Amino acid sequence: MGYEREPRRVRKLTPLESELRAPDLPPHARVTSWSRFRTWRSRRRHPKTLLGAVGLGLLRLAIAGTLGTGFALLLVRWLDRPTHVGFYLVGAALLGVAFMSSAADMGSPYYYDQAEREYRVRGSFSYAHVGAILIAAAVLLEIRS
Repeated sequence: MGYEREPRRVRKLTPLESELRAPDLPPHARVTSWSRFRTWRSRRRHPKTLLGAVGLGLLRLAIAGTLGTGFALLLVRWLDRPTHVGFYLVGAALLGVAFMSSAADMGSPYYYDQAEREYRVRGSFSYAHVGAILIAAAVLLEIRS
């Protein structure tokens, strides 16, 4: 009776958002130093071990703490106030930035991918951490003076 078998069709699933790739820049696109920096950052190798990730996090924390201390000392010099006031102001500003950037997920556009959201959360955690360290340093400076 003539039922013929149809050849089996290959079905492809729709790619996930994380599997989609951004198109490469056209060859005539202008290459700026910022775009070179961005491509260098994307080609960097991520730490493969827990120790490497912790080391990288501590390095970032040290850099952020050094920059925060520098800003605090500049602010003290500019305002002509005691040293602990500058640390309080910079620490409070960093805590405010951390709060505002972590609470911003409600209005983030739909085209932000998960990596960008994770980067923002990690950044806000780092800002809060450095802000708390600077405020603790201000308390210690105030107690000693």
